[in-house]
Amino acid sequence: MLLSLALALTPQVTATPAPDWDALFDRDSGWTGADGIYSIPLDSNDGFYNMTNTRTLFVFSDTFIGNVDSTGRRATGSTIINNSIAWFEPSTGPDPLAIDFWDQRKACFEPRTSSAQPGEFYWMKDGIAIDGLAYLFAARFESIIARKGVVMITMDPNSQNPTNSATQVEVPLFAPANSQHAEITYGGAFFDNSVIAGAPNPDGYVYCYGVEEIPGNKFAVVARVPRVQFTDFNAWTFWDGANWSSDIDDSARIAERVSTEMSVTALPNGKYVMIFMLDTLSGTIAYRLADSPEGPWGPHVGVYDAPIPPSFPNVFAYHAKAHPHLSEPGSLLVSYNVNTINFPEHLRYADIYRPRFIRLTM
Repeated sequence: MLLSLALALTPQVTATPAPDWDALFDRDSGWTGADGIYSIPLDSNDGFYNMTNTRTLFVFSDTFIGNVDSTGRRATGSTIINNSIAWFEPSTGPDPLAIDFWDQRKACFEPRTSSAQPGEFYWMKDGIAIDGLAYLFAARFESIIARKGVVMITMDPNSQNPTNSATQVEVPLFAPANSQHAEITYGGAFFDNSVIAGAPNPDGYVYCYGVEEIPGNKFAVVARVPRVQFTDFNAWTFWDGANWSSDIDDSARIAERVSTEMSVTALPNGKYVMIFMLDTLSGTIAYRLADSPEGPWGPHVGVYDAPIPPSFPNVFAYHAKAHPHLSEPGSLLVSYNVNTINFPEHLRYADIYRPRFIRLTM
């Protein structure tokens, strides 16, 4: 039975590690670790098991560049940059020979909009491919805790220098805290509910998810735009709990205890599944179900607790999300990130900081 039917009936879903996908990101030179992994099918088809039919763009946030020695230590001269990408063109499965990582010693994308200030940086969010172009979204930060806005980066993945020729524009998907709400940031997940994306019940909209963040909790919010008007931000609307509003301040909370990065996937039976790390840093991967992209969303169900070795008490797991076009029939591939609050551990144990994967099945 497909996972779609299984989840619709709220069965016991099993989660098993996916070491073949883990190994794809276990590297000892150049790109040697990152978080924030998103996968964007460049043919736009995010339907199940489309990996061998399309080129995939992986997008990462903080990234280590350098070498790892035979003892697992990062070599002298290793550095960390704010974001990176990789191109993936497999013929079968997660083939290490089919992936090409960005391994330069500076971020792929640095703020250069009219609003950008010296010292600011991007943490990458989700993206989408439409008509041959990749639209990547990033949060612009002044410091690690001070968001200043959201930017859309437009890149031609087939150009000779796709990152150098990419354009950047500030977009109205960020709302500072005010009397109506806490800080709202969109772009943490995109769901393309169109025919070309392989959606089973398409309505022609692209849905964009974000969070309203208060201390101790993150609430999911959702916006949408007709796919054919994706770059016209006057056409974007925000779910207010009953209708679609043109005002971001009307964004309604549709789910609680989510994480900044997550995913929403259309299942073949018409249901929708949200995958996220419960409470952002709990280490528990959870899902919710809904009958429409905006909800209402059902209660969260924990399906997997990321293993943390007792010898690494500073290590934590976060930011789970699904990758449907990389998923085999009958399962859903899910990634999560691993990090440590003790930075020197990154230098002693390079294996900590890279994506891990599981498969959700019956």
